[in-house]
Amino acid sequence: MKIITDNAVTLYDNLKPVIITSDHPNFDMVYNLACQDRLEEALEWANPRLVVEKSIADTDFELRGNDSLYYGNYKIPETLTIRIFDLLEDGRPIKYLENFVVNLLENPSFRAVQELYSFLEVSALPITEDGHFIAYKSVNYDYKDHFTGKMDNSIGAKPSMPRNTVDENKDRTCSYGLHFASYDYAIEFGPRDSHLMAVKINPRDVVAIPSDYNNQKGRACTYEIVAEIESKEDELAETPLYIMD
Repeated sequence: MKIITDNAVTLYDNLKPVIITSDHPNFDMVYNLACQDRLEEALEWANPRLVVEKSIADTDFELRGNDSLYYGNYKIPETLTIRIFDLLEDGRPIKYLENFVVNLLENPSFRAVQELYSFLEVSALPITEDGHFIAYKSVNYDYKDHFTGKMDNSIGAKPSMPRNTVDENKDRTCSYGLHFASYDYAIEFGPRDSHLMAVKINPRDVVAIPSDYNNQKGRACTYEIVAEIESKEDELAETPLYIMD
């Protein structure tokens, strides 16, 4: 049984009416399935929880309640949960975000684990298929860092320093560590002959997100230089990215 109007679909679950109105996120899908008399499928799509559970079945994410997402005992931050739900609603892949979470949970810093994804959102930084992310760094004309003038930051270089020598205090905004930033911050940093480099960072290697700079800067213990950016229009053609639009 079913009742279909332009703005609502009424289905029956063991004779109990289930009314789906046009403001339901899956209304179009329910409407089309009901029109085809595929009523069991329509009932499934009428329940957003069931849709999410089916969509994450091939991942290790777990839905608890109607809107809390977990990976093991780790509750996914709200901003990341919303992002995952939006992708699922659009039928887009989320495996790269699961990879990101796996890498993130290897980070020993509680604060970094809690704050990193929000930093990526604010800074509009992309996450790669293997769950790393791309950030930016300004370096000297000779591809050495601005501060010591000794560390190589040319393409392919993998600068590193012991993690326990990177300042984890986010309130010390200019301190020890390998710095990375958003594009907008990095492009304005340094003299005119500076180079703008794209760096690939494993979430586990992030130590601090300083509390000022409008959430546009971070410190890590290592990263890989993957490209030089000549202008804002350049593409990282060799790096598979999922841009957080």
